[in-house]
Amino acid sequence: MRKRTIALLLAGSLCLIAALGLTGYNLWDENRASSTAEEGVAALEAVIPQQETEEDSAPAVTVPATPPALMPTIQVDGLNYVGLLEIPLLGRVLPIQATCSDALLKKAPCLYQGSLAEGMIIAGHSYRSHFGSLSRLSPGDPIRFTDLEGNVWNYQVVTTEIIGGHDVEGMEEGDWDLTLFTCTYGGRDRVTIRCSLVTE
Repeated sequence: MRKRTIALLLAGSLCLIAALGLTGYNLWDENRASSTAEEGVAALEAVIPQQETEEDSAPAVTVPATPPALMPTIQVDGLNYVGLLEIPLLGRVLPIQATCSDALLKKAPCLYQGSLAEGMIIAGHSYRSHFGSLSRLSPGDPIRFTDLEGNVWNYQVVTTEIIGGHDVEGMEEGDWDLTLFTCTYGGRDRVTIRCSLVTE
């Protein structure tokens, strides 16, 4: 009986140590991702031309006559970016990478599919400093994207959806100007924000 008690205590201690280790790793991973994104933002802000704006107003949308099907990219510290995404309600300014992979998502949000001309789909990790609070957005909330030429594209949230993690067709369907998505808690589904371009 005593041996069994000792074994249970030992097993419980090992589980606690494992849980603490996982928590520590997650905190480290979150901080690393936040630092990488901040460095990307700083580097992009230094090279993107600034638009003229009126005091206390958001930049007006600057849409080229023919929206580019291919978006220019710039390499910063080995990562290729297409621009900056701003989500004012969440206090987020994030660099957007030109391609998407599991490894890249651990650094900053990624262009999953599309372009400014075809409708962008941007994926982000559920880190608190990335897309972790997307579910707080509501219809009418503003989102801005600044491309590498300094063109500012203003969007407005239209709707929020929960899409299955393997439902690629569901993610890609619809004629949306901008879609943002991230994993739900547990990673089974995707919180998906659909947006329309504001042209006035």
